[in-house]
Amino acid sequence: MVTPEQTLEELLQLAAEKLSLRKRSTLTAYNEKGAKIVSLNEVGSNDLLFISGGEDFRYPSASPSEWVTLNVGGRVFSTTRSTLLSDPNSMLAKMFSDEWESKRDINGAFLIDRTPEYFAPILSFLRTGVLLIDDDINIEGVFEEARFFNITSIIDDLKSQVTKHKKKQISLTRKELVSILLTSSVNSSLRCQGLDLSGVDLSRLDLSHINFRMCDFSHSNLEKCNLDNAMLQEANLKNCNLQYCSFRGANLGGANLEQANLKGANFEDRGGLKANLEGAKMRNASLEDCNFCGANLRAANLRGCNLENANLRRADLAGADLEGVNL
Repeated sequence: MVTPEQTLEELLQLAAEKLSLRKRSTLTAYNEKGAKIVSLNEVGSNDLLFISGGEDFRYPSASPSEWVTLNVGGRVFSTTRSTLLSDPNSMLAKMFSDEWESKRDINGAFLIDRTPEYFAPILSFLRTGVLLIDDDINIEGVFEEARFFNITSIIDDLKSQVTKHKKKQISLTRKELVSILLTSSVNSSLRCQGLDLSGVDLSRLDLSHINFRMCDFSHSNLEKCNLDNAMLQEANLKNCNLQYCSFRGANLGGANLEQANLKGANFEDRGGLKANLEGAKMRNASLEDCNFCGANLRAANLRGCNLENANLRRADLAGADLEGVNL
């Protein structure tokens, strides 16, 4: 630290002693801009001085003033000011701009009252441009941190990850569904309505006469299931494997069957009780070898479907969208 009483000569002599140099005459002082200092009158109270032992001045790639120490919830982080300013619209960029006055701890680190475990992935992203989150870190905490600091470039991605994580947490397993079916009354009309069964292997189960209204079966495997007389109105069966399922008398009104695989599925009219697919969304579904005999397909969206070898005898296709179907 330079004191008001010191001269440049005394400062250089002190530097020579610190650097164990015999000759003071080899030392030269420079300011941060690389200009040679000839008098300490040219030096401000907050200016940095660089002492050279005779070499030409070379400005460091990251000067001491570029490095910043943060105290985030008691955990210390070291980073560069340019990292903190990399997202100009973020709160961090505003905090470390010239206009913002941030509080510091007794060691000079900038105080930030946030959770360090959630802050670490945010800082890593600002450094590298890649969002990496360890498995033991709560994704929702990182999402809230990104919102707090207004890191807009990752907020949408984190929100999507939080939604998927929550959905995964509440999704039932095959064992849990079977347990529900075995322990609940068959007369309970709401016993399975609205359940999240996405991505679950339910193949070869007898699921007939069950209320699955508005359930999420997306990406699930229901191959060879018995779904006779099942209630599947507005259920999500997108990308579901429904090969060789039986849907006789089932109600799939308004259900989403887009890109589902229904090869060999049976919707045949059984004693006058028609399978209902009115208004169903079946775009780009595989309906090869399906039996729709007598089924209600009014206003169904069959655009781009594969109906090769499908049986549509007596099926009601009034108002159905058949553009691009493969017959």
